[in-house]
Amino acid sequence: MQHSPITPTRSVALWSIWQLILSQDDALKSDCTQVAASSLVGFKLGNDLAYKILKVGITSKALDPVGDFLGLSKSLIANYLDLDRGTVSRLAAKDQLLPTHAAENVLRLLELDAIAAETFATEAEASVWLRRPHPMLDGETPLAAAKTSFGSQRVKDILLAIKYGGVV
Repeated sequence: MQHSPITPTRSVALWSIWQLILSQDDALKSDCTQVAASSLVGFKLGNDLAYKILKVGITSKALDPVGDFLGLSKSLIANYLDLDRGTVSRLAAKDQLLPTHAAENVLRLLELDAIAAETFATEAEASVWLRRPHPMLDGETPLAAAKTSFGSQRVKDILLAIKYGGVV
């Protein structure tokens, strides 16, 4: 399938999220240039950069923009990050770093969104697919399945099958 170019509004939103994530540490700021140079369509984070980001941490300030970008309510973003809303509110009020498991889930959700945007003809189609229960995920939505690394890998496998004409 051919993907449509990322819309300017979506690109600006995604760029601001990556700035929040990468501005936590001087060593990561240089990686901001790499992200800025990419078109953000199908942007591949890579294990090395993800590892660096998780070592430094992701600020809780990133949650609202990530939720807005993915079209998720505060309750859903908290659920997908395996946090309760009270914890999310406390972290945000004190501008604290997310727990490692939640930061890892933020990166997973952004990665799946990028892969889905690259797979489907439109961003709207990708967005709907990520939020619709899928029979190959036992009726869970792809975003809900991504709460675990194994679920996320399953979603990636399904997206690859869709992209390259496999049976799904």
